[in-house]
Amino acid sequence: MSSKTKSKPSDPFSPGNVYLIFYNVFLSLGWLIVLIQTVHHLVFDLGSIDGLWDNTSNVLKIFQSLAFLEIIHSAVGLVSSGVGVVLPQVFSRLTVLWLVLASFPETHKSIGLPMLLIAWSVTEVIRYAFYFLNILKQVPYVVSYLRYTLFMGLYPLGVTGELLVMITALPIIAKTKAFSVTLPNTLNFTFDFYWVLIIIMLLYIPIFPMLYLHMFAQRKKVLGPTHIKKD
Repeated sequence: MSSKTKSKPSDPFSPGNVYLIFYNVFLSLGWLIVLIQTVHHLVFDLGSIDGLWDNTSNVLKIFQSLAFLEIIHSAVGLVSSGVGVVLPQVFSRLTVLWLVLASFPETHKSIGLPMLLIAWSVTEVIRYAFYFLNILKQVPYVVSYLRYTLFMGLYPLGVTGELLVMITALPIIAKTKAFSVTLPNTLNFTFDFYWVLIIIMLLYIPIFPMLYLHMFAQRKKVLGPTHIKKD
């Protein structure tokens, strides 16, 4: 997912850019808290997953939910990224967060939970730091390098974690019919969340390669052999 700031206006202290600086700094610090909470739990509980969700969920819910604003940023032209690039990842993460992890405690014991927490938090600390530094036109090479290199491992790690927690939730959803609407009802309408979640998982097949290759293209653009461009 990308939320690049527009090249115009170039003034880093224009109202739109000032807002984006505060937004990106706030999100970077928030995800740093999630990362610290995750690492602290895994280190001091010797890698145990038990209690990991309880120790991270409050901050995680706040800062992942705030990513919804990135769709609005794209839609109103505050950033140059298209909605089609931003929407899939924000939608998938919010689905995993609220409709899976927050709804089914059984998923908190999935190995996918620490995988996605590490992948999400490391990625977002660097990503949001890159964005606010880019607005100020003060991006150190190391930040650019981390932004466009660590995704190679973190992105597949996060996607795998998301899929694992969704797979864990599927049998519970099938049994409880959670979020589903069955017939008969006054609206004569049916909705099966079990199959909707399967469809969402299948959509990872075309969408993940598209976003992953997009990041490789951005890496080549930013970390080219002759100079570094700020995207």
